[in-house]
Amino acid sequence: MLDKTAGLLDRRFVLALFLPSLIFLGAVLALVATAVGQHDFLLWWNRLTGAQQALVATGATAFVVFFATCLGSQVSTLIRLWEGYWRGALLAPAASRLSRRQGRRRDRLSYARQYREFPADPSLVLPTRLGNALRAAETYSGDPERYGADAVFLWPRLYLVIPESTRKRVDESRDTMDQQIVLASLSVLFCAADLAVAALLPAALWASALLCGLLLTTLAYRAAVGAALAFGEIVRSCFDLYRRDLMQHLGLEPPATLEAERALWEALQQQLYRRGSTHPDLLRFAPLPPPNSPCE
Repeated sequence: MLDKTAGLLDRRFVLALFLPSLIFLGAVLALVATAVGQHDFLLWWNRLTGAQQALVATGATAFVVFFATCLGSQVSTLIRLWEGYWRGALLAPAASRLSRRQGRRRDRLSYARQYREFPADPSLVLPTRLGNALRAAETYSGDPERYGADAVFLWPRLYLVIPESTRKRVDESRDTMDQQIVLASLSVLFCAADLAVAALLPAALWASALLCGLLLTTLAYRAAVGAALAFGEIVRSCFDLYRRDLMQHLGLEPPATLEAERALWEALQQQLYRRGSTHPDLLRFAPLPPPNSPCE
Protein backbone atom coordinates (compact mmCIF):
# COMPACT_ATOMS: atom_id res chain seq x y z
CA MET A 1 0.00 0.00 0.00
CA LEU A 2 1.09 3.59 -0.70
CA ASP A 3 4.22 2.74 -2.68
CA LYS A 4 6.25 5.53 -4.27
CA THR A 5 9.51 5.72 -6.13
CA ALA A 6 12.52 7.72 -5.01
CA GLY A 7 15.58 9.11 -6.75
CA LEU A 8 18.70 6.98 -6.69
CA LEU A 9 20.84 9.35 -4.67
CA ASP A 10 18.23 11.34 -2.75
CA ARG A 11 18.12 11.72 1.00
CA ARG A 12 15.78 8.77 1.43
CA PHE A 13 18.09 6.47 -0.52
CA VAL A 14 21.18 7.51 1.44
CA LEU A 15 19.64 7.35 4.92
CA ALA A 16 17.23 4.46 4.52
CA LEU A 17 19.11 2.19 2.13
CA PHE A 18 22.73 3.08 1.37
CA LEU A 19 24.04 3.65 4.91
CA PRO A 20 22.27 0.59 6.42
CA SER A 21 23.56 -1.52 3.50
CA LEU A 22 27.08 -0.18 3.98
CA ILE A 23 27.04 -0.98 7.70
CA PHE A 24 25.51 -4.41 7.11
CA LEU A 25 27.96 -5.44 4.39
CA GLY A 26 30.86 -4.03 6.40
CA ALA A 27 29.81 -6.04 9.46
CA VAL A 28 29.44 -9.22 7.39
CA LEU A 29 32.85 -8.60 5.83
CA ALA A 30 34.34 -8.20 9.30
CA LEU A 31 32.84 -11.53 10.35
CA VAL A 32 34.17 -13.29 7.26
CA ALA A 33 37.60 -11.68 7.64
CA THR A 34 37.74 -12.83 11.26
CA ALA A 35 36.65 -16.33 10.27
CA VAL A 36 39.30 -16.73 7.56
CA GLY A 37 41.92 -14.86 9.55
CA GLN A 38 42.35 -11.13 9.87
CA HIS A 39 46.11 -11.43 9.40
CA ASP A 40 45.71 -13.11 6.01
CA PHE A 41 43.09 -10.57 4.96
CA LEU A 42 45.26 -7.59 5.91
CA LEU A 43 48.27 -9.20 4.24
CA TRP A 44 46.31 -9.55 0.99
CA TRP A 45 45.16 -5.94 1.20
CA ASN A 46 48.64 -4.57 1.88
CA ARG A 47 50.05 -6.42 -1.11
CA LEU A 48 47.80 -4.47 -3.44
CA THR A 49 49.11 -1.36 -5.12
CA GLY A 50 47.42 1.99 -4.54
CA ALA A 51 45.66 1.75 -7.89
CA GLN A 52 44.47 -1.76 -7.11
CA GLN A 53 43.17 -0.69 -3.70
CA ALA A 54 41.31 2.21 -5.30
CA LEU A 55 39.82 -0.16 -7.86
CA VAL A 56 38.70 -2.56 -5.13
CA ALA A 57 37.20 0.32 -3.11
CA THR A 58 35.36 1.62 -6.18
CA GLY A 59 34.00 -1.84 -6.93
CA ALA A 60 32.94 -2.28 -3.31
CA THR A 61 31.12 1.06 -3.34
CA ALA A 62 29.38 0.16 -6.58
CA PHE A 63 28.32 -3.15 -5.06
CA VAL A 64 26.90 -1.38 -1.99
CA VAL A 65 24.90 0.95 -4.26
CA PHE A 66 23.65 -2.05 -6.26
CA PHE A 67 22.75 -3.94 -3.09
CA ALA A 68 20.94 -0.92 -1.65
CA THR A 69 19.04 -0.40 -4.91
CA CYS A 70 17.91 -4.03 -4.96
CA LEU A 71 16.96 -3.75 -1.30
CA GLY A 72 14.91 -0.65 -2.02
CA SER A 73 12.93 -2.49 -4.68
CA GLN A 74 11.95 -5.11 -2.10
CA VAL A 75 10.83 -2.86 0.75
CA SER A 76 7.15 -3.58 0.08
CA THR A 77 7.87 -7.32 0.12
CA LEU A 78 9.77 -6.99 3.39
CA ILE A 79 6.90 -5.04 4.93
CA ARG A 80 4.45 -7.77 3.95
CA LEU A 81 6.68 -10.38 5.57
CA TRP A 82 6.88 -8.38 8.79
CA GLU A 83 3.10 -7.84 8.62
CA GLY A 84 2.55 -11.59 8.74
CA TYR A 85 1.43 -12.45 5.21
CA TRP A 86 3.03 -15.88 5.39
CA ARG A 87 2.24 -18.75 3.06
CA GLY A 88 3.27 -22.34 2.76
CA ALA A 89 2.67 -25.55 4.66
CA LEU A 90 5.19 -24.61 7.35
CA LEU A 91 4.38 -20.93 7.84
CA ALA A 92 0.58 -20.95 7.55
CA PRO A 93 -0.02 -22.86 10.84
CA ALA A 94 2.37 -20.52 12.66
CA ALA A 95 0.56 -17.51 11.20
CA SER A 96 -2.77 -18.91 12.37
CA ARG A 97 -1.51 -19.48 15.92
CA LEU A 98 0.03 -16.02 16.14
CA SER A 99 -3.15 -14.44 14.77
CA ARG A 100 -5.16 -16.08 17.54
CA ARG A 101 -2.64 -14.84 20.08
CA GLN A 102 -2.91 -11.32 18.69
CA GLY A 103 -6.69 -11.63 18.85
CA ARG A 104 -6.53 -12.47 22.55
CA ARG A 105 -4.21 -9.51 23.07
CA ARG A 106 -6.69 -7.30 21.23
CA ASP A 107 -9.49 -8.36 23.56
CA ARG A 108 -7.46 -7.29 26.61
CA LEU A 109 -6.80 -3.76 25.35
CA SER A 110 -8.87 -0.64 25.85
CA TYR A 111 -11.01 0.58 22.97
CA ALA A 112 -8.59 3.45 22.30
CA ARG A 113 -5.72 1.02 21.71
CA GLN A 114 -7.89 -1.39 19.75
CA TYR A 115 -8.84 1.50 17.46
CA ARG A 116 -5.19 2.37 16.72
CA GLU A 117 -3.58 -1.07 16.82
CA PHE A 118 -6.15 -3.51 15.41
CA PRO A 119 -8.78 -3.73 12.68
CA ALA A 120 -12.36 -3.40 13.90
CA ASP A 121 -13.26 -6.83 12.48
CA PRO A 122 -11.66 -9.57 14.66
CA SER A 123 -11.49 -11.91 11.65
CA LEU A 124 -8.99 -9.55 9.98
CA VAL A 125 -6.39 -9.76 12.77
CA LEU A 126 -2.89 -10.57 11.49
CA PRO A 127 -0.03 -12.44 13.23
CA THR A 128 2.11 -9.38 14.01
CA ARG A 129 1.74 -5.99 15.65
CA LEU A 130 3.01 -4.25 12.53
CA GLY A 131 0.47 -6.01 10.35
CA ASN A 132 -2.40 -5.13 12.64
CA ALA A 133 -1.35 -1.48 12.93
CA LEU A 134 -1.33 -1.14 9.14
CA ARG A 135 -4.51 -3.15 8.67
CA ALA A 136 -6.28 -0.94 11.20
CA ALA A 137 -5.53 2.01 8.93
CA GLU A 138 -6.34 0.11 5.73
CA THR A 139 -9.78 -0.95 6.96
CA TYR A 140 -10.73 2.31 8.69
CA SER A 141 -12.45 4.13 5.85
CA GLY A 142 -13.82 0.93 4.33
CA ASP A 143 -15.76 0.04 7.47
CA PRO A 144 -19.44 -0.14 6.38
CA GLU A 145 -20.31 1.59 9.66
CA ARG A 146 -18.02 4.48 8.74
CA TYR A 147 -17.66 5.50 5.05
CA GLY A 148 -17.51 2.28 3.03
CA ALA A 149 -14.56 3.68 1.06
CA ASP A 150 -11.96 0.96 0.42
CA ALA A 151 -8.65 2.57 1.44
CA VAL A 152 -6.41 0.09 -0.37
CA PHE A 153 -8.24 0.68 -3.66
CA LEU A 154 -8.82 4.42 -3.32
CA TRP A 155 -5.58 5.55 -1.69
CA PRO A 156 -3.53 5.91 -4.92
CA ARG A 157 -6.23 8.28 -6.17
CA LEU A 158 -6.62 10.17 -2.90
CA TYR A 159 -2.85 10.59 -2.61
CA LEU A 160 -2.86 12.61 -5.83
CA VAL A 161 -5.45 15.12 -4.61
CA ILE A 162 -4.36 15.79 -1.03
CA PRO A 163 -2.49 19.07 -0.48
CA GLU A 164 1.27 19.12 -0.97
CA SER A 165 1.92 19.81 2.72
CA THR A 166 -0.19 16.80 3.71
CA ARG A 167 1.48 14.63 1.09
CA LYS A 168 4.86 15.59 2.55
CA ARG A 169 3.76 14.44 6.00
CA VAL A 170 2.50 11.17 4.53
CA ASP A 171 5.82 10.62 2.77
CA GLU A 172 7.91 11.41 5.84
CA SER A 173 5.85 9.08 8.01
CA ARG A 174 6.05 6.26 5.45
CA ASP A 175 9.81 6.79 5.01
CA THR A 176 10.35 6.45 8.76
CA MET A 177 8.55 3.11 8.78
CA ASP A 178 10.46 1.91 5.72
CA GLN A 179 13.80 2.81 7.32
CA GLN A 180 13.06 0.78 10.43
CA ILE A 181 11.86 -2.20 8.39
CA VAL A 182 15.10 -2.13 6.40
CA LEU A 183 17.15 -2.01 9.62
CA ALA A 184 15.18 -4.89 11.15
CA SER A 185 15.53 -6.99 8.00
CA LEU A 186 19.27 -6.40 7.67
CA SER A 187 19.71 -7.23 11.35
CA VAL A 188 18.04 -10.59 10.78
CA LEU A 189 20.33 -11.23 7.80
CA PHE A 190 23.34 -10.32 9.94
CA CYS A 191 22.26 -12.85 12.57
CA ALA A 192 21.99 -15.50 9.85
CA ALA A 193 25.45 -14.63 8.51
CA ASP A 194 26.87 -14.77 12.03
CA LEU A 195 25.43 -18.25 12.59
CA ALA A 196 26.75 -19.38 9.19
CA VAL A 197 30.36 -18.70 10.22
CA ALA A 198 29.93 -19.40 13.94
CA ALA A 199 31.99 -22.59 13.74
CA LEU A 200 34.99 -20.56 12.54
CA LEU A 201 34.72 -17.87 15.22
CA PRO A 202 35.46 -17.81 18.95
CA ALA A 203 32.32 -18.57 20.93
CA ALA A 204 32.37 -15.24 22.74
CA LEU A 205 32.64 -13.33 19.46
CA TRP A 206 29.84 -14.99 17.52
CA ALA A 207 27.57 -15.02 20.58
CA SER A 208 28.15 -11.30 21.16
CA ALA A 209 27.53 -10.53 17.50
CA LEU A 210 24.33 -12.58 17.57
CA LEU A 211 23.13 -10.79 20.70
CA CYS A 212 23.78 -7.40 19.11
CA GLY A 213 21.93 -8.45 15.96
CA LEU A 214 18.91 -9.68 17.91
CA LEU A 215 18.85 -6.52 20.02
CA LEU A 216 18.97 -4.28 16.95
CA THR A 217 16.23 -6.37 15.30
CA THR A 218 13.97 -5.92 18.32
CA LEU A 219 14.59 -2.18 18.61
CA ALA A 220 14.11 -1.57 14.88
CA TYR A 221 10.91 -3.61 14.76
CA ARG A 222 9.42 -1.78 17.73
CA ALA A 223 10.32 1.52 16.10
CA ALA A 224 8.66 0.31 12.89
CA VAL A 225 5.46 -0.49 14.79
CA GLY A 226 5.47 2.98 16.33
CA ALA A 227 6.03 4.53 12.91
CA ALA A 228 3.22 2.40 11.45
CA LEU A 229 0.81 3.65 14.12
CA ALA A 230 1.70 7.26 13.30
CA PHE A 231 1.46 6.57 9.57
CA GLY A 232 -1.92 4.91 10.02
CA GLU A 233 -3.30 7.90 11.89
CA ILE A 234 -2.26 10.21 9.05
CA VAL A 235 -3.92 7.92 6.49
CA ARG A 236 -7.14 7.88 8.50
CA SER A 237 -7.05 11.65 8.75
CA CYS A 238 -6.61 11.95 4.98
CA PHE A 239 -9.81 10.00 4.38
CA ASP A 240 -11.65 11.98 7.04
CA LEU A 241 -10.64 15.32 5.55
CA TYR A 242 -10.21 14.79 1.80
CA ARG A 243 -12.39 11.89 0.65
CA ARG A 244 -15.10 14.27 -0.59
CA ASP A 245 -12.45 16.24 -2.47
CA LEU A 246 -11.65 12.98 -4.25
CA MET A 247 -15.30 12.66 -5.24
CA GLN A 248 -15.23 16.13 -6.74
CA HIS A 249 -12.01 15.41 -8.64
CA LEU A 250 -13.71 12.34 -10.08
CA GLY A 251 -16.51 14.60 -11.29
CA LEU A 252 -19.11 13.29 -8.87
CA GLU A 253 -21.49 15.30 -6.75
CA PRO A 254 -20.84 14.66 -3.03
CA PRO A 255 -24.04 13.37 -1.38
CA ALA A 256 -25.76 15.20 1.43
CA THR A 257 -25.97 12.31 3.92
CA LEU A 258 -23.55 9.73 5.25
CA GLU A 259 -25.85 6.89 4.19
CA ALA A 260 -25.93 8.20 0.64
CA GLU A 261 -22.16 8.60 0.69
CA ARG A 262 -21.66 4.95 1.63
CA ALA A 263 -23.89 3.87 -1.24
CA LEU A 264 -22.01 6.13 -3.64
CA TRP A 265 -18.61 4.75 -2.63
CA GLU A 266 -19.89 1.21 -3.14
CA ALA A 267 -21.24 2.05 -6.59
CA LEU A 268 -18.07 3.90 -7.60
CA GLN A 269 -15.78 1.10 -6.46
CA GLN A 270 -17.84 -1.45 -8.37
CA GLN A 271 -17.66 0.68 -11.50
CA LEU A 272 -13.90 1.23 -11.32
CA TYR A 273 -12.91 -2.26 -10.19
CA ARG A 274 -15.53 -4.50 -11.82
CA ARG A 275 -16.33 -2.27 -14.83
CA GLY A 276 -19.96 -2.04 -13.85
CA SER A 277 -22.16 -1.05 -10.93
CA THR A 278 -25.37 -2.51 -9.54
CA HIS A 279 -26.52 1.08 -8.93
CA PRO A 280 -25.27 3.17 -11.87
CA ASP A 281 -27.97 5.75 -11.15
CA LEU A 282 -25.97 6.84 -8.09
CA LEU A 283 -23.00 7.89 -10.23
CA ARG A 284 -24.27 11.34 -11.08
CA PHE A 285 -21.73 13.83 -12.36
CA ALA A 286 -21.71 17.26 -10.82
CA PRO A 287 -22.57 20.11 -13.20
CA LEU A 288 -19.54 21.79 -14.68
CA PRO A 289 -18.87 25.36 -13.60
CA PRO A 290 -19.77 27.96 -16.22
CA PRO A 291 -16.86 29.11 -18.38
CA ASN A 292 -15.30 32.44 -17.55
CA SER A 293 -16.73 35.32 -19.51
CA PRO A 294 -14.29 36.69 -22.09
CA CYS A 295 -12.71 39.97 -21.20
CA GLU A 296 -14.16 42.87 -23.10
